[in-house]
Amino acid sequence: MPVLDALLEEGTRGSIKLYTSTLSSVEVAFSASEQKQMALDEATEQKIDSLWTGPGAVELVEYHDAVGKMARSLIRHAITRGWNIKPPDAIHLATAQWLSTVGLTVDEFHTYDKELVKYGSIIGFRITEPYTPQPRML
Repeated sequence: MPVLDALLEEGTRGSIKLYTSTLSSVEVAFSASEQKQMALDEATEQKIDSLWTGPGAVELVEYHDAVGKMARSLIRHAITRGWNIKPPDAIHLATAQWLSTVGLTVDEFHTYDKELVKYGSIIGFRITEPYTPQPRML
């Protein structure tokens, strides 16, 4: 969490810009503590909502047909290499790929899914585990 918190803080300061597919607003549905306690907390839901709104928020990129076609192309290309990619992962990668085709500079794609790293050669930018030069202290 310190690395992710630091990235969000860098986004708030404007030193980096963070983008994600609108799919993330569904994937980020609960916290680890909510899952462990099997109980929901309204304050946690508000924190989740704040990821997508307000200053320095992670910018949501709408899913649309061009992203869908790019995602399908990734899925199809994967099978020629003996790889398998889940459609939600393909959508996230295709979203980043689409951003780079509309004039935004995509330097890196951050993920904890090590299986996605190999797709960097296909989509044209580095895929890496989230990092920041100076993680926040706990």
